[in-house]
Amino acid sequence: MQLFILRHGKAEPMPGNDAARALTERGRKQVAQVCKKRSQELSAVRAIWASPLVRTQQTADIVSAHLGLPIVTEPLLIGDRDPQQLLDLLQQQENFPILLVSHQPLVGRLLNGLCGTGDQHSMGTSSLACVSSEVWADGCADLDWLQHAD
Repeated sequence: MQLFILRHGKAEPMPGNDAARALTERGRKQVAQVCKKRSQELSAVRAIWASPLVRTQQTADIVSAHLGLPIVTEPLLIGDRDPQQLLDLLQQQENFPILLVSHQPLVGRLLNGLCGTGDQHSMGTSSLACVSSEVWADGCADLDWLQHAD
């Protein structure tokens, strides 16, 4: 099974309400570029899950328009959540590949935890990773590839 992990695009500076931060124009372009570069791989995605925060919803909208899939808003994808709760939810799913759109530190902890790589793989804004596993648990996945924005 494959899982795609996408960090939201570059967002506005924090005006006081982190949840309301929107993508910058550069952020939108970088997300679109990453989707275009990995369009063949992303064509297999069957579901898009996104954090409820504005910048991740906007990022997911870009991918959704590209893939023609609806977005499922998942509160477990808020950046400071425990990855184990998300892994438990993924274990119950059958509709893979799933694309997760989220924030730091969750995306980094999820990717490196699944692959058992400490903090080896960085997830900058608009970074997209693909991992494969039969079981969604720490140290059980292989990194297929990691695409960073230009």
